[in-house]
Amino acid sequence: MTDDRPALLGTRYDQLARNTIDYWMQPDAPTLSQPQLIEAVEHAPALHDASLRLYLHVPYCAQRCRFCAFSGGNSLDWKQAEDYATLLVQSLKDTWGRTAMRGKPIRSVNIGGGSPDLLGDSIDRVLDAVQALPGFGPDTELGVEFTLATVRPAFIDRLVAHGVSKVSFGVQSLDPVVRGYTRQPKTLVHLERVLEWLDGRIPVVNADLITGLPGQTREGVAADLDTLIADPRVTAISSYLLTVGAAPALVAAIDSGKTPPVPAGLEQALMRLETYGAFRRSGWIRRGTNTYVDPRAVPQNVLSRMAGDECIGASSYETFLLGIGPQAVSSLPGVRLENLVDVEAWSDAVRRDALPVCVSKCSTVHQRDMALWTFPLRWEGLPRARWEAMQDALSPGQVQTFEALQHEGLITASEEGFGLSLLGEVFMGQLVRDLKADDGRAAVDAYIAEGEALGHAASRGNAPDVNVLNNRQHAHRWLRRE
Repeated sequence: MTDDRPALLGTRYDQLARNTIDYWMQPDAPTLSQPQLIEAVEHAPALHDASLRLYLHVPYCAQRCRFCAFSGGNSLDWKQAEDYATLLVQSLKDTWGRTAMRGKPIRSVNIGGGSPDLLGDSIDRVLDAVQALPGFGPDTELGVEFTLATVRPAFIDRLVAHGVSKVSFGVQSLDPVVRGYTRQPKTLVHLERVLEWLDGRIPVVNADLITGLPGQTREGVAADLDTLIADPRVTAISSYLLTVGAAPALVAAIDSGKTPPVPAGLEQALMRLETYGAFRRSGWIRRGTNTYVDPRAVPQNVLSRMAGDECIGASSYETFLLGIGPQAVSSLPGVRLENLVDVEAWSDAVRRDALPVCVSKCSTVHQRDMALWTFPLRWEGLPRARWEAMQDALSPGQVQTFEALQHEGLITASEEGFGLSLLGEVFMGQLVRDLKADDGRAAVDAYIAEGEALGHAASRGNAPDVNVLNNRQHAHRWLRRE
């Protein structure tokens, strides 16, 4: 902690997390080969407690939001959607078919982006292929994202026909001024219209919010929560922390004065505290990394099958998370696959029956300590039996940190296992970083520093302020000019 920044809310931290999506990063592996990766995928063991989760990425979007960490490969050319859907299904079957989990029960499927609604009619082909996989069944959670400004009634009709159990869409903020700073449409006329189309037809209707946006206030955060929690058509809300290190375009906009700076650390911490407090006061329960659900509005059989990870990353070493599509990431026991970000490069690789990955960004490291540092992201916490089973994978420093965080009241303990206090939720991203081993923590920090450097380069004209700015596989091109 630095001397000029006071601790926030009486904790060890002087700032909130600077990253919330890439905790699974590993150092680059320049000597790794594609045959080695394929062998590692095919030999990844289906261990006790293994689970299979699928994430399918759709890299088309009509918006270019400044905060988006997933914009690096987004394309405006969604006229290619039909061809893309075919390649997505082909890649899904190939990757799934190489693993020891093929045919095993599928815990969850999430289709995200980008804007999956831009697939139009082709979403049928993708959903048909997913639901035809051996292992997909009545206990599989099936979620699809879309964008308010571009989704149409016919797309929602298709989701209903396929029995989709959860839909998610970005709201981020209801304040038109804040929305303008992040390059979103200032009007939310689409929200009311989409909620009317959805009303009562899909059990989990999830609205995404963000805290820490430029120009945002605690009062605005509270007003957003009050409005959405009170709307009976919204049955779940995900509230994410803005992390500037994952959004170079936002760094560039702040540098150049196009937007005001993000709120100060204490204000951001209080925004998170207000958010979790509002959910708890309303009787909503946590069912995701940052997702709370109204248990009175969601049927119990749907609630019980919510995987709660949005397929952002694997929850433990044993998990098989297969990420399909450009920019998607897979985690298997002993393997991390980072797909090519560029849509055309990814598509060409799939057509050639090659593994569509950026090999140097992949790894064959066995992250046996994963359940320790991912547990703050898991609504069910860390079972004591899992904690005890991975002791030989932990360093003395990790154990000491885990015990210190309990002593400080950020982690709670019971006979069943470990969870987060309310303050622990506020600082969950920092807990994840602190619980990682040294090399993993260094990789995360390097990713954050790279994002900030790209933003500074764009503000000076040494990098383009377009989607490709967040394609980290090409970051060296722009940073060489600095």
